[in-house]
Amino acid sequence: MTLRIGHGYDVHAFTAGDHLILGGVNIPFDKAFKAHSDGDVLIHALCDALLGALALGDIGRHFPDTDAAFAGIDSRKLLSRVMRQLNELGYAVVNVDATVIAQQPKLSPHVDAMRANLANDLQVEIG
Repeated sequence: MTLRIGHGYDVHAFTAGDHLILGGVNIPFDKAFKAHSDGDVLIHALCDALLGALALGDIGRHFPDTDAAFAGIDSRKLLSRVMRQLNELGYAVVNVDATVIAQQPKLSPHVDAMRANLANDLQVEIG
């Protein structure tokens, strides 16, 4: 199997709200991400990295914010679609290392749940 490496990046502005979604985890907060989907920047960056590694374009090409089908969608569903493409092309994820840059909210209480979600969605073991 050929090794491919991708790099993804995503950013969303804040808007009024009461929670954020990161790594598929609902995190109580006094703001939300302004987005067409659920705004999960961690999963969006991961989707972008995987699509880029496969030379399939970026997340906006596959899931445009002009398509009503993706309004409010759970980003884990987007990741599932990307994983299906990856598997159909004969690839598998071996490892992911991701960094979320945020002054707040405190993410450490949610990291284990995020890791579990992503490991499940990426079909990899934690460890």
